[in-house]
Amino acid sequence: MSSGPPQRPPSVFRPRTVLCERHELIRFGLRRVVSEVVEIVGEASDGMAATELIRRMRPDFIIMDVDLDVLNGVEVCRRVAQELPNSHVLVLTDSYHATKYHNQLIRAGSRGFCLKSSGPRTLFEAIEQVTRGLPYCDPKITQLVKQQPTTSMPNSNLTDREIEVLIRLDLRNKEIAEELDMKLRTVEKHIECILAKLKVPTRTAAALKAVQLGYVLLPKMPGRDPVTGISHEQTVAELQAELAIANEHLKALLRQNELLKEALNDKLRRPQQPPRPENE
Repeated sequence: MSSGPPQRPPSVFRPRTVLCERHELIRFGLRRVVSEVVEIVGEASDGMAATELIRRMRPDFIIMDVDLDVLNGVEVCRRVAQELPNSHVLVLTDSYHATKYHNQLIRAGSRGFCLKSSGPRTLFEAIEQVTRGLPYCDPKITQLVKQQPTTSMPNSNLTDREIEVLIRLDLRNKEIAEELDMKLRTVEKHIECILAKLKVPTRTAAALKAVQLGYVLLPKMPGRDPVTGISHEQTVAELQAELAIANEHLKALLRQNELLKEALNDKLRRPQQPPRPENE
């Protein structure tokens, strides 16, 4: 994350925006950051409240996490696409949810993906692209969902589709089918071919072989603090939120300081009245 606040030119078009984020601190800090380039017209902390708010406000733009209560982000995206096709959705989430639901979110209508831990500069870039109706994907997410092996294995001859299944072997077959938009039997056939080509007896062995070949298994599991159990990405996002809030308070103090200086200068510029004689 860069030091100091990012410099942004004033935006001509400030899209009417709804924020959907379950964590109050992150939502609060996010509002402080994105208010520079969008007009916040509403906030929600769960998927059902978000859907109702979006229906009522009919925003131009929606910034949304996937990990929402009641309705998850995939279902919210799907409903937005059906009811408000001109509203653009930017998914702002963590690596785990971005890599688990990436293809489902695209099919549901999401225009863009950004990681909460990437920082304001990447977020501004994502907002600029998605509000123009263009696709955007955080490079870190792209690197995970469109993987190429870092080493080669002679005679494995895995197809692109088999590689997509291979890197998702930590998921259940039904989840793989949902993410890759396949029939369950098709997933099972791909797994049979993978085991044969990699010459391994089980899917667990195939997953281990995938890691040896340089793949990262999806969904990308988060690193966690051993004491609190909070993911590192969550911690970074909370720190960025606190920084945004602190910057807002600092700006308010600086504005107050400027007003005090102006008031003092005005007082000094006024002609001083001569003191009255004591006998008057």
